[in-house]
Parts: sequence; C-alpha cells; structure tokens
Amino acid sequence: MMNAMNGEQQGQTAVNTAIVGVDVGGTTITAMVVDATLQSRAQFTCPTDKRTPHSTLESIETAVYQALSQSGFSLNHISAIGIGIPGRVDPHEGVVHLAVNLNWDDMPAGAMLSAAFGGVPCYLENDLHLAALGYYTFFTTHTIQHMAYVSIGTGLAAGLILDGRLYRGAHGMAGEFGHMVVEPDGPRCNCGNHGCLEMYTAGPAIARAGQQAITAGLWEPGEEVERVTAVDVFRAAHQGNRAAQTIINHTGAYLGRGLQALIMAFDIDKIILGGGIARAGDMLRQAILREWQRQAELSTLAAEMLVAEKLDMAPSESNPGAWGGVALVRQRLLARTTPQLLITNHLKGGEVQAHA
Repeated sequence: MMNAMNGEQQGQTAVNTAIVGVDVGGTTITAMVVDATLQSRAQFTCPTDKRTPHSTLESIETAVYQALSQSGFSLNHISAIGIGIPGRVDPHEGVVHLAVNLNWDDMPAGAMLSAAFGGVPCYLENDLHLAALGYYTFFTTHTIQHMAYVSIGTGLAAGLILDGRLYRGAHGMAGEFGHMVVEPDGPRCNCGNHGCLEMYTAGPAIARAGQQAITAGLWEPGEEVERVTAVDVFRAAHQGNRAAQTIINHTGAYLGRGLQALIMAFDIDKIILGGGIARAGDMLRQAILREWQRQAELSTLAAEMLVAEKLDMAPSESNPGAWGGVALVRQRLLARTTPQLLITNHLKGGEVQAHA
C-alpha cells in the first residue's frame, strides 16, 4: 500500500486520539482506524446488508467495531468517525437525503450512528467527495491544486478538488458527469434520461456490450461465458479476444471524451481513475489516451491540455474513501476547537487553512 503520509507536512497539528474512517459502498463497507500519528492500525471490510435501512446501519456498526477490535482501540479512544455515503448528503445536518443503492430517503444517519456508537460524533459526506479528499490529502504532494478522482464501477462520477479544496457545488452534486447526455437516442439510464455517459462507460455497460457480442456471434469460439461481467470482458481482451478489445476501445473513447470535458470545464491538472473497473488494469487508460491523442492531432488546445501525465490509476490498496473519512474528521475537529476562527472547508498543503 502507498504510504498514506506522502502528502503530510512535518510539524502539523494532529489530533490526540484515534479516528475511524468508513467507506460505505453498495456491495461492501470498509472501516479503518488510524492513530494520533495518522498511521493505519487496522481495517475491516464486510458485506453491505441492504435488506432494510436499519440492517445497513448495523453493517456499518459491525465494520467499525471489528476494525476497533483489531486495532486495540476502544470507543473511548475515538475522537470521531468520518463516513462516506453513496448518495446525496447534507454534511452539516448529517442527513442522507437520497441513497438509491442503500434504499435510504431523508435518513438522519449521522445522529443514528452517533447514538449507536455511544455519542461519538459521526460526520457524513458523499463517498466520492471523500475519496477525492482522501486521495488529495494523503496520497499527493499538494503541488497539484486541481484534481478529479473518477470512480468507474456500477456508475461513473468524480470527486473534485479545486484550488486545493473539496468542491461540492450548489447542491452537493458536483462531479456527476456520468449523467452528461452524450447520445440523446441512447439507452435509458437509471436517472430516467437517455444516453448518459455512464451508459457507455460503467461496468454494466461493458458487460452488456460483451453479452451483445456473444449473441451476435462475434466472441471468439470457446470463450463464451454464461453471464458476462465487465471483468470477463477485460480478461478476454487481455487474452487477445478481438471483440472484447473493441469493447474496451469504444469504452475508452467515450471516457476520453467525457474526461476531456471535465478537464476543459475545470482546468484539471490531474485525474485519478479509481473504482472496480479502473482496477482492471492499464488497458482502459491506454484506450483513453488513444482518444486524447486523436483529439490532440486535430487541435493545438487539445494537444496542450490532454497530456498523458494528467491521467493516473489509483493504487488498488489505497482506500481513498476511508482516508477521506479521516480527513473529514480532522477538518471538523479543528473547526470545533478553534471557534474564534473562520475555518475554510478544505485541507491545503496537508493542513486545514484557518482565516481570522
């Protein structure tokens, strides 16, 4: 695992007790405990029980208590818990207004979890926002001030760091570029619109294209699988399956155009690709770069803005979501202990910036 202290500056203020960061996903939940020196002491991953909203909360409790048990800490040592939720979150009220994958609607999860943990403060934020904050805070040197952490999994979205701070947007929805319409007559998206970018780039889209290739007889003989997944498509592409390689190239072309829009809209210096699909290897990155090269050959501006150095893959074990929970807690603790100051809602250069 990458050293999570890469972006930390010596001599900074550190909390005196342990912190728990939690990344809640539609499939699994990961809780991580860090000590006062920001070293990871333990982490635990368990399945997300989505049968009821209450059972999902219990899954979060299980992950946290198991991580604590492995770390040697107890709740008495924990200053606060930072939690990333896949949905529309009010971070100030601790309310999840909508989390489709968890079946949550106007859920006061912050207060409910705090009560479950004996009054330990629980701070909530959108999961991708926290992933961007966690990656920026702990895995960069902060020479880059404009970054996008792009997650490619069951959907497509980004967390944005602009001018060294987390950017949420007017309604906390910044970075949902997966719902940018790229083909108005395309397939219907879960959001209700047609032809959204994620319908051509996310895991289900890759799996669907693989199944269509098999149905059309384009798949290599002897390589058929009963139910194609995106992982199957990537595996086949690595093994030389031409139909699978074509699917990855088409996916990369759509992603390349979507990421170009992100770069041009926000003047991004660095894009980090994360999520389940991004972990499939460098093949997708190369397909994106081919699209960027195609644009660069047509445009001097594209040649300047779409350079390979801007696009990196997140290390598979980096766990930026849980680290983002840690960063969120540090922000909130400093804001709480310095009430005479106006605390800006970001970390810069490894430290929270406070202005009188």
